[in-house]
Amino acid sequence: MTDRGASGRLGLAVMALFAFAAAAPARAQLDSRSTAPIDTTANEMEVVNSKCLVIFRGAAEALQGKSRLRANTISVFSRTKSVQANGQPNCGGTDRIEADGNVYFVTADQNARGDHAVYTNASDEVVMTGNVIVVQGNNVARGDRLVYNVQTKAARLSSASKAVGSARRVRGVFYPEPKDQTASPASPSAPPPPPGQP
Repeated sequence: MTDRGASGRLGLAVMALFAFAAAAPARAQLDSRSTAPIDTTANEMEVVNSKCLVIFRGAAEALQGKSRLRANTISVFSRTKSVQANGQPNCGGTDRIEADGNVYFVTADQNARGDHAVYTNASDEVVMTGNVIVVQGNNVARGDRLVYNVQTKAARLSSASKAVGSARRVRGVFYPEPKDQTASPASPSAPPPPPGQP
């Protein structure tokens, strides 16, 4: 990220990587800009055709390039386009993604952690809840709930606790940019001319 403002740090463009804008669960993407293959591993995978649902259980992990989503369970829900004569649905594009338990999402320079995360395609929003921690470099922010809009990149980090002094309030620690050590010092200004000289 090149945006060094607080909203940029909290926004965490990594959250956009939840946007599995794909035509089917098997083609879900971690990074919509990447053409790299998605390598998904888990202890087991269940396909529930009647619900247009694919569930990866047990240390589930999806890798695409330098992006990684890890959770105890990752569930991909597709939209129902139509219903066949036998009552089975024809599944379309991704409707939402749910990651449960020890959710960890990381890119080359940013990461976010929480207990639960949901990406909803209709609103283009990611909601991460439960002991949320977002990190970029040395900068760290904590809260109970992070809402990130993939399209606008607007982010809101909140906490259920509003009491001043409570350890549960939203907290952010942001380090200033180091000063450029290679910049030459400013040249001193010339002394004023002696009296009587222009």
